[in-house]
Amino acid sequence: MNTETLSKIILEDEMTDKELIKQRINDLGEDFIKQLDIIAVKFKEQHDKFIDETNGENFFQIILRAHLYIEYEMKEMLKIKLQHPEELGDQSRFASTLKILLAIGAIPLELKNPINFLNRIRNNYAHDLNYQFNEETYNKFINSFSEEFKANYKEKYKESLVVRLRELLITLWLLLIELRLINDEVKTELNNIFS
Repeated sequence: MNTETLSKIILEDEMTDKELIKQRINDLGEDFIKQLDIIAVKFKEQHDKFIDETNGENFFQIILRAHLYIEYEMKEMLKIKLQHPEELGDQSRFASTLKILLAIGAIPLELKNPINFLNRIRNNYAHDLNYQFNEETYNKFINSFSEEFKANYKEKYKESLVVRLRELLITLWLLLIELRLINDEVKTELNNIFS
């Protein structure tokens, strides 16, 4: 171990976590910081729009909007991950798109059940004029997520059913937009920074 490396280790021990993270990011260079800024801007734009458009009092509107946003994220992921996504045409269905993304590893398998459950709820609204979202359906939706997700999520929101549903859908959408916006290289660097 050379003197420079030893000095860096000693210096890192004296820094706070925040300072250390800041230093590690700066060490990655200006291009990496620009890339993070672009991701942050895109995310904020999409997040604000999603919040505005799902800010209704009506279960149907919230579910339909969230479904559209999630479907959009999935189609954008396909465009990024496939060499010739145009070969699928515009007619690719929600379920087919999800299966392809799961098969190529673009979406983790633990999100399969929640995304499929959302699609079933949306289809219930589309095919049954009398369909009503309720607490039982919400609980089934929550139970479609992984155990780790449920442990972190369930205790967090105690508001009305509409608010809890909206927050759950926002969280599901956030998981997908993160997968789309943050490429593997950036993800690796961020994991290194925060580890």
